[in-house]
Amino acid sequence: MPARGVLRKVLRRAADHGYDCTAGFEFEFILFKENADTIEEKPFGEWAPLTRGPFGYSIARSIAQHELFGEILALCEKARIPLSGLHFETGPGVVEASLRHCDALEAADRATIFKSMIKAWAQTRGMMATFMAKVSEKWPGQSGHIHISMSSDSQNAFYDGDAFGNVSDLMRQFIAGQLEYMNEFCVLAAPNFNSYKRLVPGSWAPICPSWGVDNRSCAVRAIPGEPSAHRLEYRLPGADANPYLALACAIGSGILGVETGPALPASIVGDASVEMCRPSARLPQSLSEATSRFAESAAASDVFGERFVGAFSCSRHWEWQAVQHRVTDFERRRYFEII
Repeated sequence: MPARGVLRKVLRRAADHGYDCTAGFEFEFILFKENADTIEEKPFGEWAPLTRGPFGYSIARSIAQHELFGEILALCEKARIPLSGLHFETGPGVVEASLRHCDALEAADRATIFKSMIKAWAQTRGMMATFMAKVSEKWPGQSGHIHISMSSDSQNAFYDGDAFGNVSDLMRQFIAGQLEYMNEFCVLAAPNFNSYKRLVPGSWAPICPSWGVDNRSCAVRAIPGEPSAHRLEYRLPGADANPYLALACAIGSGILGVETGPALPASIVGDASVEMCRPSARLPQSLSEATSRFAESAAASDVFGERFVGAFSCSRHWEWQAVQHRVTDFERRRYFEII
């Protein structure tokens, strides 16, 4: 089943319970002042990012690059992919784009087109854009966070003005499901060998299934607000994720929580990577581990279908083997002389 079909299957399951899903994607990507030839010819250390230094949310950098940002905004409007935010993020050449929220399936369509469009546009400007989860161990990773809300009868079903953090009972069940099945479904949101180099402590990326109210160190962040803005942020995916499968992972696990009612752990206040550093609580540490958990998951077969689980698991095992057997420059530098 194609990735879009997997998401449609999950959304039908939500609809069977009487819920409509709204979503909005955020992507971090890096722009390099390189082209397809220089990327091949030059070692990574010589690649020149668009900007130097971290400078997240820098007004000065954004003003200096106002023509470039104007092109991106105009391109997105023309493609009917409106943005609600565009700015520099932490790390050399890192830009973050927030796509305006809409119906969940359309949100994934927009996100998929956006990634391809930005890569093509960058090359017309004499640049290269990458959505890798982790380009360098010295730099922050690139995230692909997803904002999600559920509605019933045109009302935000996640909102309860009398509850802690405005988190309704339904939202608690939904988050509980996301946490309960995060380890089993992780490979849908982190589908590449490189994905797991982002999921490390101290990188503003989750290392364990956790949630908190407005806590960016958690895997799931509840964002309190008025009914029109109240939502959760699913922070597991990197920018490298397939939007259809990442959103299917986030919503599918949430709907399972509504159906099965697992207990919701206590919300985390403070750094979740410190509060939940037990090895038993960790997310999968590699593509191989995540793929094995997904392949063996009865819940995954129930939500996404046995045929898809088998085919996708096979593709991810192949990806693991393809990279695992490569000898890297790092290994040559580390071992060539010393051993």
